[in-house]
Amino acid sequence: MDVGWIGVLAQIILLLLIIIISAVYIFFHIRYGYWKRRGVHYEKPFLFFGNLRYVMRKSFWEMFNELRKKNKRDYYGIFLAWQPTLVVQTPEYVRKILVKDYDHFENRLCYSSLQSDPLGSLNLFTLKAPLWSTMRHELSPMFTSKRLKMLTDLMNVNAKELVLKIKRENVDKNEPANLKELLSMYTSDTVGYTVFGIYVSALNDPSSPLWYITRHMVKWTFWRGFEFTMIFFIPYLAKVLRLTFFSDPATDYVKKLFWDTVNERKAAGKLSDKDLVHHLLQMKQNLKLPADADSDLAENLMMAQAAVFILGSIETSSTTISYCLHELAHHPEIQETLYQEIDEAFKRAGKDVLNYDELMELKYLTACIHETLRKYPPTPHLDRCCTKDYQLNDNLLIEAGTPVFVNVIGIHYNEEYYPEPEKWNPERMMNMSDNDNRNYTFIPFGEGPHFCIGKRYGLMQIRACLSQMVHKFKFAPTPEEPYEINPDPYSVLLAPKSGGRVKFISR
Repeated sequence: MDVGWIGVLAQIILLLLIIIISAVYIFFHIRYGYWKRRGVHYEKPFLFFGNLRYVMRKSFWEMFNELRKKNKRDYYGIFLAWQPTLVVQTPEYVRKILVKDYDHFENRLCYSSLQSDPLGSLNLFTLKAPLWSTMRHELSPMFTSKRLKMLTDLMNVNAKELVLKIKRENVDKNEPANLKELLSMYTSDTVGYTVFGIYVSALNDPSSPLWYITRHMVKWTFWRGFEFTMIFFIPYLAKVLRLTFFSDPATDYVKKLFWDTVNERKAAGKLSDKDLVHHLLQMKQNLKLPADADSDLAENLMMAQAAVFILGSIETSSTTISYCLHELAHHPEIQETLYQEIDEAFKRAGKDVLNYDELMELKYLTACIHETLRKYPPTPHLDRCCTKDYQLNDNLLIEAGTPVFVNVIGIHYNEEYYPEPEKWNPERMMNMSDNDNRNYTFIPFGEGPHFCIGKRYGLMQIRACLSQMVHKFKFAPTPEEPYEINPDPYSVLLAPKSGGRVKFISR
């Protein structure tokens, strides 16, 4: 090629680079001026990353905790890469967004693809309106008091198996346990029956069919953390990269387990109305879908609810129990008060388990659980997306398409509502019912139409477990586990990086 043409080509390439760099600079300059133009205080963004600069090095729990420390305001702006996002952290605005003006904030921000990840896109957590409302209505009967009382019996059986495993592998061998893994086994066994009606025991046999897949669901790797970060915080990149909420192996395994259960029942001529499989099959027959719906939509809707229930009920409950045990180990006087309450309940019952009503009467246990959820909310924020322009107050119009985050930690750690918020103090939660949001200052399960549908199930699962463990063991700190536990940086939900450690001592 002629030397002159090479020079011209180099100039053209250089000019294109200058144009591209200038365009990128102008784009980000305009985007990052969004909140300033609206007179809203905002966190200074970092090029390309916005305020997600520390992703995969710090957990999102730490990120929202740092935001609340730096911002004592009612609301402020951040940037998810280049997406302006509003963060609110007062009960007044929580009520407006989650409840009072819900029709402006019907959907969550997260991305999912119906084509590449049907179970990830059609579950109750990611599903968009109006189909979400239909599914929510159909699933609500799964969590009645009658059904929950029946499931409490199974939770007690699994809790007793958990006690035996701890005695066998931790007390007798004088070794601390990885709490997150141990308690994920307990919750996995319970969810196996709740969803599929099958009795499995990861606590006795780590090769149990459900633990085969759930142990991957509760293990946060770098790649899985990256996928969930993109799905929940940068959905447009998740779409470009075709990331999935559930992996192909997980999707295939859930489908196989579901239909194996159905076919076995048909072959045996037996039906069960006690689990989610039966309820979902009935739902499929009665479900009213859009006229242009894909032929696989009804089946995928069923599978999606089964999959997300497995993930949600295992992850959040095991985390809450882990942190509660950690706090009890560091507060022996509270531990003793709780033991006395539980021991008296067992004496009154005259048996080795407590039923649904007896567990609900344990006020101090309930206070310990609620205080754990206040200090360690598994979900540090609640996300919504503004679907139509909304006047938040006299000074701020939230434009359609703007993500809005509720900083749960910002509310739970507000000294106005909870003096000495860093302190774990169950006394402040005494005589509080499970349905009390304390005027929107206690929202670990969300609030409004999108509140966690499995809330009562999760709380009972925690009660059954803790009642057995506190009655059989004392808990003590271990030298290698400091009081301040570092969260797992790869987990979107709160999870102890170490898994959590306490020493079990037989009573």
